[in-house]
Amino acid sequence: MSFEEMVVAVVGTVAGVGLVGYLAAKIFGVIKAWINRNNSSIQEEQFDRLAKAFMQYKKDTENRLQNLEAIIADEDAGSKSRSSKQSKQIEAPKQNIEVEDRETEQEQSGSGSNNSLNNMLQE
Repeated sequence: MSFEEMVVAVVGTVAGVGLVGYLAAKIFGVIKAWINRNNSSIQEEQFDRLAKAFMQYKKDTENRLQNLEAIIADEDAGSKSRSSKQSKQIEAPKQNIEVEDRETEQEQSGSGSNNSLNNMLQE
């Protein structure tokens, strides 16, 4: 057996053992997870602490929402008197929209740099 054949055999053996070891570790991990599927990982103390923190967060959020609603209600009350005065000043939107053809735009541009810019924008 030559040196090259021996190197190929050693590299192949190491790679095969590594692959088998990796697959075995994954299979054992799946089996371990299946055995421990009924065990709860959250302890009762930790659950109670999380529940209290959630309830506090919920109360804080409700207080913030009530404050924001009060602010909005105050702004709405002040803006209603202003909006009645301003509603008379609002103009109706235009109903006609003018659209120019691309050919007329190209004719108006005239210079070479504008034509190349228009071509780039059209692409």
